[in-house]
Amino acid sequence: MVTIQDNRRPSVDAPKVRINRALKLCPLFEKVARSTFESALEVAEIDVVRAGMSIQKQDDDVTSLALLGHGRARLERKLPSGQTVPLGYRGSGDLLGEAALAGAKTYTESAIAIDESEVVRFPVAAIQAWLRDDPALGLALLGLLVDRQRAAEDRIESLLFRNVEGRLVEFLLGAVDRWGVPDTRGTLISAPITHLEIAQSIGSTRETVTITLGALRKDGLLAVAGRRLIVVDRDALAKRR
Repeated sequence: MVTIQDNRRPSVDAPKVRINRALKLCPLFEKVARSTFESALEVAEIDVVRAGMSIQKQDDDVTSLALLGHGRARLERKLPSGQTVPLGYRGSGDLLGEAALAGAKTYTESAIAIDESEVVRFPVAAIQAWLRDDPALGLALLGLLVDRQRAAEDRIESLLFRNVEGRLVEFLLGAVDRWGVPDTRGTLISAPITHLEIAQSIGSTRETVTITLGALRKDGLLAVAGRRLIVVDRDALAKRR
């Protein structure tokens, strides 16, 4: 279970220390050769993106791939009709813009910082060189892309075949897996997620999400701690999908 402390401001440690920490959070770099890891430390740049600002913009030319060293980002895609489709969230240790490694010349979606976030950026050319020289990185990337494909398929299935409560429960279970920390009342979702963010993610309205969360609380499956939700009984909640 991953613990993400999104309520803390980015570190003021030296840039190389922060980049090193971000690399160790990212599954992509867990088993790479030492030379790859050291090269990543050397070429990476880090910056802080304020909440609400873009980390990457759809249709901009791809120049780098981003790794979230700290914080959360919302992914979205704008359709030709002008509608915006929410694609999900990324947290500390997650890569952004990986479609560029499959040959995309422009970013296929936008990423907007939800919290003030530390972003580590790698030149695309550098990652392409590491992929040629380090099989472990290629295998890790393949695993990442398979996981992203599976997540997209699960999301489509949920939107097509589950009602609002089922989609909300699915969202909460995913949030527990990513941001859950033990709490005396159950499992605290440490990231502060608003009702509007949930609604956008599950294809509903803020009002409906508020009502449905209230029903789950009334049934003893959820509790609240400030702006954060607590899953009181995960197994019982899962049965409501």
